[in-house]
Amino acid sequence: MNDKNINHQVEEEEISLSELFEIVKPNLVYIILFSIILGLGSFLVTKLAIEPIYQSEATMIVSNRRDDATNNITSDELNSARNLASVYSIIIKSDAVMIPVLDSLNLEMLPSQLASKVSVSAVDNTQVMRVSVKDTDPKLAQLINQEILNVAPDIIVDMVEAGSARIVSYPQIPVNPISPNLSMNVLVASMLGFMLSTGFVFMRHLMDKTFRTQKDIENQLGIPVIGVIPNVQSVTKGGK
Repeated sequence: MNDKNINHQVEEEEISLSELFEIVKPNLVYIILFSIILGLGSFLVTKLAIEPIYQSEATMIVSNRRDDATNNITSDELNSARNLASVYSIIIKSDAVMIPVLDSLNLEMLPSQLASKVSVSAVDNTQVMRVSVKDTDPKLAQLINQEILNVAPDIIVDMVEAGSARIVSYPQIPVNPISPNLSMNVLVASMLGFMLSTGFVFMRHLMDKTFRTQKDIENQLGIPVIGVIPNVQSVTKGGK
């Protein structure tokens, strides 16, 4: 009995999938066309309306000691340096660093606006910090990052009064934008168009209560069809 029930359920599932395909099949061209239209629209909007953003990156290494004469570094000193990295990141985005950078580059914006373009994070929970600057102008992003590296180390040492910060890698002018992601936007828009158009087809089918075939009557009412009245016009034409 169990095997028969399982086979019966599989057959019902196959029938339901085939019915779903039969619903979609007549409208498949329109579904694909609508998906292409949305994908093309997303491509044009991304290319023409959204301004690309570039990111310039640099790295710094922090130390909790000023005395470089001793080369022996303990694990406690390394842990302390990692903890200082989070403190240094706050200082780098503070007005103490942002204002000198604005003055040096003659930028007309508020320190908070410049700070919103800057992000600082520890690299893999180490004492190395990554300084990133985002801007629509790739050269300006590199200039801002470079000026931060010029200004920040001395200010960090003066404010923390312990340790130091040294440059590991200098910022470069970015070539490719980090956003928007053109291929992802087009893919998402196309998938959205496919889902919306398919959903519309199913919704229209569910709202349509017309019986078109003998099978529709049997499935909906649960009773067998005894007889079918032929189309009068087709019978008349056949008789002629």
